[in-house]
Amino acid sequence: MTQIDSNITNRRRLNEILRSITRLRPLPTSTSRILRALDEPTVTAGFIAELIAMDQAITAYTLRVANSAALGYTTSCASIKEAVMRLGFKQVRSLVVSTVASGPLSSRLSGYRLGDKELWNHSVNVGSAAHWLAGTIRFPDPEKAYVAGLLHDIGKLVLDQYVFADYNQMVYMMLTHNLAMWQVEQHLFGVDHAAVGGLTTSHWQFPEELVDAIRYHHAPSLSEKYYQLAAIVNMANALIPLEDSSMHNSELEGRVIHPDTLQILNIPEHMIESLQNRFFDAMAIYEARNLTI
Repeated sequence: MTQIDSNITNRRRLNEILRSITRLRPLPTSTSRILRALDEPTVTAGFIAELIAMDQAITAYTLRVANSAALGYTTSCASIKEAVMRLGFKQVRSLVVSTVASGPLSSRLSGYRLGDKELWNHSVNVGSAAHWLAGTIRFPDPEKAYVAGLLHDIGKLVLDQYVFADYNQMVYMMLTHNLAMWQVEQHLFGVDHAAVGGLTTSHWQFPEELVDAIRYHHAPSLSEKYYQLAAIVNMANALIPLEDSSMHNSELEGRVIHPDTLQILNIPEHMIESLQNRFFDAMAIYEARNLTI
């Protein structure tokens, strides 16, 4: 195949990928209404509870988390409104997104060689690490960091079929040229899973800050406005244990801390190991969130 033929093929493939995003099913109406309402400055807990009550899965999950022993309440909670008040709007947003994302992210991705729930487990781990890191550096909204971490790899759901067709070539390029998976995706498809994730969440009308953090989680400095949230996700992706990975090679996966991340978050390089050890010590706390539905 000539270079011209290759460029034409890649261009066609990129157009197919972009079209597949526009054809994605919209978020369930109940989910969209809850997320929009949560962004209203005058919304009440009672109104959010009414919207949650329209979705059985979100209702069950909200009550389950509100009654978690990790919250420290001695009395059980049977009212959705009380559950919303216990959790707060920020955590309710995390729960709503988790409920919707758990199904797709739990599926097997044959292209990326990920089995059932492997992507979901990785996503929850990154979300938990992002939440912890955000709290540690005093980022104003740790729950938003959790959602960004949870959804950071959602673009893989769209790219999986294309990766499947070229997986052997991709691995060869990664090993031969010491490239990360996302860099090879850019080379072959004209777009990587992070950019596709940004386009996907934009299609679902997620807040711009979340879209940006997902789009630039491998290169936070490319974000013009929300580079701090993108940098949190970038570092969180590198903090989690390698056992969580199917390839067990952090560099090839792109699970490395971008040089600009440390500057953006004002974290000295010599503090990385200590930060990672502190996160490992805190992981038991995040297991109490019990996010698997």
